[in-house]
Amino acid sequence: MEFQPPRALGVIVGGAFAAWAFVAALLAGAVAFGAPAEFKTFVAWTVCAAAAGLGLLFANWAYGVFALSYVIDRDALTIRWGFRRIVVPIAAIQRMVPGRTLDSASVKGLNWWGCHVGAADVKRLGFTLFFSTHSTPDELLYLVTTGEAYALTVLDQAAFAEEIQSRAALAPVEEYSHRSAATGLAAMPFWRDRVSMLALGIAALACAALGGYVFARYPDLPNVVELSFPELGGIVRVGNKGELLRMAYLGAGILGFNAAAGVVLHARERAAGLWLMAASGLLQGVLFGAAVLAYSRA
Repeated sequence: MEFQPPRALGVIVGGAFAAWAFVAALLAGAVAFGAPAEFKTFVAWTVCAAAAGLGLLFANWAYGVFALSYVIDRDALTIRWGFRRIVVPIAAIQRMVPGRTLDSASVKGLNWWGCHVGAADVKRLGFTLFFSTHSTPDELLYLVTTGEAYALTVLDQAAFAEEIQSRAALAPVEEYSHRSAATGLAAMPFWRDRVSMLALGIAALACAALGGYVFARYPDLPNVVELSFPELGGIVRVGNKGELLRMAYLGAGILGFNAAAGVVLHARERAAGLWLMAASGLLQGVLFGAAVLAYSRA
């Protein structure tokens, strides 16, 4: 049996935040597109990228609220939150406590109107994981298990408790343990690999440094500059200063391609995916060195 909490308010608020971020990204992109190459243009592109990323984040969270449900099967309760599934064995549930009987707790995590997902220290229960959309404590139902406690939004608490108790009275058919599993894109191992995320983060910072330097220096350069590539055997050539902008765009393109390919490849071969992400950072360094030398010799 599936129980769904009220989700409209949480989806609307989360969707509004996502829409606001996407609008900000569009406005920043409109300002940057076709603008002269200068540091202000780079800042606009940076704001565009950051706002788009924030919009995707809020859109993901809004989807999590939309998908939130509690499914009671033969031997387990499954909490569905976005692309994540939290499995709680029925046999591990010790008691259920109505929210109106406990003091309110401050949730650390996602916390806005209609969305309360995170953790809190609840008096008399201790550490509690919240997967809730409650507006008042009366809508909360706490499940105390042999592991963590869980806070859920259940409007028909009598029916929910009856369903849990009827399943608990039956002999278990399959053994379950407390576990949390991701599905879809969220299940890719990259999200659990801190080294790979660090490598990609460093590459992104190096790309931002390259773009910021090129855009900041570009207006002061003469029309013709000397382009040097010290990491590629000391290759030197003379070209239009517009080629420096191509270097910045090339760096961004390399970062985007290597990031996408690296995440996909990481799922099959971690070392190969990590190498792609690290190589992206190294290439940003090569391009940055060439840009610095080109400006110093202009």
